[in-house]
Amino acid sequence: MQCPYCKEEVLDGAIKCKHCGSNIGSPSGLVTVSAQADFGEMFITSLNIWKANLADLIILTLVFMLVVWIPIANVGFIAGYTRSVMKVVRGEGKAQVGDIFNAWDCFGNLLVFFILNLIAMVILAFVPLIGSLATMALAFAVTPGLYAIIDNKCGTMDAYKWSFETIQANFVNWLLAYLVGNVVACAGMIALFIGIIVTAPFGAIITISQYEKVKPA
Repeated sequence: MQCPYCKEEVLDGAIKCKHCGSNIGSPSGLVTVSAQADFGEMFITSLNIWKANLADLIILTLVFMLVVWIPIANVGFIAGYTRSVMKVVRGEGKAQVGDIFNAWDCFGNLLVFFILNLIAMVILAFVPLIGSLATMALAFAVTPGLYAIIDNKCGTMDAYKWSFETIQANFVNWLLAYLVGNVVACAGMIALFIGIIVTAPFGAIITISQYEKVKPA
């Protein structure tokens, strides 16, 4: 049989696609319940990772906040920061400030990705009534692709393709990770903005943990 999401061949009667991770053999209601349970476990794991590495993550985020305002170069800094948090999530080492400045190998693809997204969002912003909602929806839909470029250095179009496929196949988990991750990350702004150096890495860990569950081979 063929997976209805990624179109790859899977065994007849399979419940989950081995290629894209989609639930293909369960009623939709059970999929939603399972997804929510999976997210709950992932949130607890993310919380424990954040607490165990808090000091290093605060220093990393503080330096990142100081340099991310530099135009064009900030694309590379975003990649470096993300890879550093990925390293922590994977248990491959501690977050180090030097990581921020050591991810230029994906700079070109990531810059094109950002420019295309920015153009699309500017255009959508002018759409009457639903412009703002469409812009937010696009930001959500391209988030997995951002991680794919940073992690695997994949091409821009491949990142878009995989991003839309994994959102379709794992919609509830991605939506929960995106919403909760952003709410947590922005919560620090309440504390005179300074608190964001504490909460931002937690939000990043949540969304990166979701990426880790479904990342392309």
